[in-house]
Amino acid sequence: MLAPYRWIRDYADIKSDVKTLADKMVMTGNGVEEIVLLGENIENVVVGKIEKISKHPDADKLLVCMIDVGDAEPVQIVTGADNVFEGAYIPVAKAPSMLPAGPIKKGKLRGVESFGMLCSGGELNLKEEDYPGAGVDGIMILQGEPDPGTDIRDLLDLRGAVIDFEVGANRPDCLSMLGTAREAAAADDAIFHLPETGYEEGASKTEDMVSVEVKDSDLCTRYVAAGVTDVKIGTSPEWIRVRLREAGIRPINNIVDITNFIMLETGQPMHAFDADKIRGSKIIVRRAKDGEKMKTLDDKERTFNKNMLLICDEEGPIGVAGVMGGLDSEITENTKTVIFESAKFMYGNIRQTSRGLGLATESSMRFSKGVDAGTSMFAMQRALTLIDELAAGKVAQGMIDILNEDLKPKVIKVNAAQVNAKLGTQISAKEMQKLLNRVYIQTGLIGDELICTIPTFRGDIYGSADIAEEVARMYGYDNIPETNPMMEVSRGCVSESEAKTDRIKDHLKNNGFLECITYSFTGAQDYEKLGLAMPESVKILNPLGDDTAYMRTTLIPHMLGVVSLNQNKKNTDLQLFEISRVYNPVKGEALPKEVPTLAMAVYGNKDFFDLKGTIENIVSLLCGREIVCKRSNEKYLHPGVSADLFIGEEKIGVLGRVHPDVMKAFEIPQNVVIAHIDLQKLFDLQKDAVKYRHLPKFPAATRDLAVIVSEEAGAGDMMQAIRQAGGKRLEQVGLFDVYAGDKIGAGKKSVAFGLSLRSNEGTMTDEEVDRVMKKILKALETQFEASLRAE
Repeated sequence: MLAPYRWIRDYADIKSDVKTLADKMVMTGNGVEEIVLLGENIENVVVGKIEKISKHPDADKLLVCMIDVGDAEPVQIVTGADNVFEGAYIPVAKAPSMLPAGPIKKGKLRGVESFGMLCSGGELNLKEEDYPGAGVDGIMILQGEPDPGTDIRDLLDLRGAVIDFEVGANRPDCLSMLGTAREAAAADDAIFHLPETGYEEGASKTEDMVSVEVKDSDLCTRYVAAGVTDVKIGTSPEWIRVRLREAGIRPINNIVDITNFIMLETGQPMHAFDADKIRGSKIIVRRAKDGEKMKTLDDKERTFNKNMLLICDEEGPIGVAGVMGGLDSEITENTKTVIFESAKFMYGNIRQTSRGLGLATESSMRFSKGVDAGTSMFAMQRALTLIDELAAGKVAQGMIDILNEDLKPKVIKVNAAQVNAKLGTQISAKEMQKLLNRVYIQTGLIGDELICTIPTFRGDIYGSADIAEEVARMYGYDNIPETNPMMEVSRGCVSESEAKTDRIKDHLKNNGFLECITYSFTGAQDYEKLGLAMPESVKILNPLGDDTAYMRTTLIPHMLGVVSLNQNKKNTDLQLFEISRVYNPVKGEALPKEVPTLAMAVYGNKDFFDLKGTIENIVSLLCGREIVCKRSNEKYLHPGVSADLFIGEEKIGVLGRVHPDVMKAFEIPQNVVIAHIDLQKLFDLQKDAVKYRHLPKFPAATRDLAVIVSEEAGAGDMMQAIRQAGGKRLEQVGLFDVYAGDKIGAGKKSVAFGLSLRSNEGTMTDEEVDRVMKKILKALETQFEASLRAE
């Protein structure tokens, strides 16, 4: 927030200079972004009066001006501006001088000496709203008849300083000059005083001019309205315009400037309605109707929903509460009667409305952080005081004040010993009382107990810890002695599940996989693309849209969305994974069960067996077990290239090629193999103790076995039967070929396995190997009606 130093000093008798004050405020917990010294980069620029203008002897578009700059002799300056004239008062940069754009030196223009430069408003970093004439295309013509030689910084009041404060979210009271001045007075141990209020009332009465009804008091806890008649729209006095400009607000006219001035001074946003444009002479504060529309002051039509709060008259909206007024009720040069509004709207609602409309204003920013209902009346009194002081109109008698909030201040009792224990200090109770009174927390003392009355504008103070913080920052953080922590220092570590997750991520990344991260939200359309019905899911109360209305129960749709994006961006070979949580609702429980889950997808140079091998490596890494593949019935997977994954009797996930219909739904042109693994089940499995054995003394015998079976037979089930039949002499079995075609026959497929057999007692003979192979073949014939493939 921009806080002009001179404006702070209007309310606090600050003794420190601006740099010292900023340092002190930092040490009391107020962040300072920067100090801006106005006019710092303007030097030797003065008021000049053009006494004589003649044409340049060698240039048709140049003029030679003789200018009185307060010196003994006029100064000669060559200019190309066409809006200058004899007798004009203009800013003159006398050589040598400094402007925001850089230094000015004397020189020659087409052979004629020029001892400086005439300045435009832009060259002094001024705009039309800063000074009349500053926005013209040419030299800035000064108003009136200022004395030649006067420093332009003095004439245009460009000698101030502005402190840019970083205001914390918990201190909305500091989004005002009064709040900032309170903090400055406390930091500098200076006297703070509120500005005066007082005004004469005219013959008219506010209650005869307008009535107010607050229909939704849960969103508007206070609404103050006051009338002003015989309004005279004009320019604000210089002292108001200077303060607004330095605070970053553009002056407009006296009525609008007063509302902006009061907002900056008190932190209470205000609004002014043209009373003649309030239909039915009644203000109604209510929630909007779905689809209700209104043009705001920026001349844009806005559409509202039922959660937004509006200021209405008897026929419709005239303002968006806490955000922006309506175009149809704005103040114009023809306005004669004004209704001022000073209200407290609930900060959460204003924040949602501002975001929903994509409309952020100074008012909405302050309302979104929270305003003090106790300040609403004071702000109105200050506005009416300025109306009377500036003769901008006649203040109507009385106000309308609808209050739906308890303004009784909180009282917090805390023992001084408790505060010292929190801070590690030895501050006396009397000193604490003095420090708290410095920050305008009225504090009494009974023995060692502090009785703290919290002002309504300090909504950030709730308990003893907050009181201790106020004591600490006023005592001075640098004055608190260093102490060792009263605790044992222990080494931090990650949980076992986090460590296992990290091992999985490292393994996948080391093997060429890329990690992706997607949102945890989903919608019915994601399950429809998978060919599934929407499962029971956790519904989000305030979703971003229908497509993100639920917490996901699977990672598959999001992973396929990433695959689709990459394939359509011509990434033709990719390995992806995501480790995240799925949210399964639990009957009778308020919160869902969060299950860590792994999703993987490969396409291009990798296939089903590559991904299966990756999963086997992960399972081996975590628990040293083997997975068993069984036929899967998942609708989103290809029926012939898919498997449910088991460890023992526990299903841990699925693996398979994506079904063509699902690929079409997700606009995926290239075949994709995907896997979905329940990591919690893997984490729960204990890794068997590692057993070592001697290297084999005798060679292995290897055999290939190719059998013809029904195409429904699962390769995983067949491998399990081979292991059981082969017994302890079967060292290893692996699938290396699956073939289906005319040579095999309809409804059949050829499955080929590679087997390794070994005996610890000696080299196996052909007869011993044949006996094991016959036993395996018999098991396959019995369980799968397998027949040995002839070729």
